[in-house]
Amino acid sequence: MERVAVTPGPRYQTVIPKSVRDALGLRPGDSVIYIIQEGSVVLRRCPPSFTEALSGLHKELWAAQQVVPGGDPDRWLEVERAAWE
Repeated sequence: MERVAVTPGPRYQTVIPKSVRDALGLRPGDSVIYIIQEGSVVLRRCPPSFTEALSGLHKELWAAQQVVPGGDPDRWLEVERAAWE
């Protein structure tokens, strides 16, 4: 793990160090996102499309949930909610 220290300027701006730009594959004009997690900040490159980036997320979990024949999500939800009672 590489650590790089930067100092904010008077307007709290920083320059993204070259090693970080290279690691993220950043180019001029790319967007980044700051994710705040438990007192830390994670810097990530924004995907071209959040919809495409999230498409299929956790599909292996849904494939494993063959609780309802035919995979009807509404029926599956009914079965799950009934189990909570």
